Amino acid sequence: MTAVKPGLPRRWTVADVMTTRVHVASPTTPFKLVVRLIQENKISAVPIVDQAGTPVGVVSESDLLLKERRREIESSASLLHMRRRRRERVKADGLVASDVMTAPPITVTSDTTMTQAARIMQERNVRRLVVVDGRGKIRGVVSRSDLLQVFLRTDEDIRDEVKEGLIPALMLDLEPPLEVEVRFNVVTLAGEVNRRSDAEIVGRLVREMDGVVDVVNQLSYRWDDTLPVPFAPTAAAP
Repeated sequence: MTAVKPGLPRRWTVADVMTTRVHVASPTTPFKLVVRLIQENKISAVPIVDQAGTPVGVVSESDLLLKERRREIESSASLLHMRRRRRERVKADGLVASDVMTAPPITVTSDTTMTQAARIMQERNVRRLVVVDGRGKIRGVVSRSDLLQVFLRTDEDIRDEVKEGLIPALMLDLEPPLEVEVRFNVVTLAGEVNRRSDAEIVGRLVREMDGVVDVVNQLSYRWDDTLPVPFAPTAAAP
């Protein structure tokens, strides 16, 4: 087992979980070949890159399925969401990747944290993000399922990081030491610390660790440093 050095937990980034062997297509790739690329490689989307390797769009299965709805889209007379209908008609008539791709692609760099990536996916309502390097060239793809890998960390891995890394970093060298138990990535903390604020800080930092599902904070404390200090009046000088 690898020894854990004392220190605050390292935040996982998309570089830890992204797919680096990415199947890509060019803007001029014919519609049929894009479909074949998705089917043969059992993927749900293909990044579209230019000759320099810079992502310019993404073609997903939902983009391609608009071709099946071509007649329905062309006959629609709805005045609602006219701009969206216009885009759908263009994609339904598309012949090459640039016709059907969604552009621009939503990109992140490899040092983007898992939390940041998850927030971007939720806010933009997308299933994947294209990962680029500092020059904007494609490095990989990270999907929703990739981000969930962090919750597959073993209980032992999380326990070691809390007990051997986080707690010593906070200089909580208490006797007896704090007890840390982890089951299904739920961390239970027990023992006694000096101050109430210590107990709250430890619980909060453990909860923020990547892969932790929840924290059961059973830490007790010797004194409550969150209470106001009582005012003691002094005698007036003669």
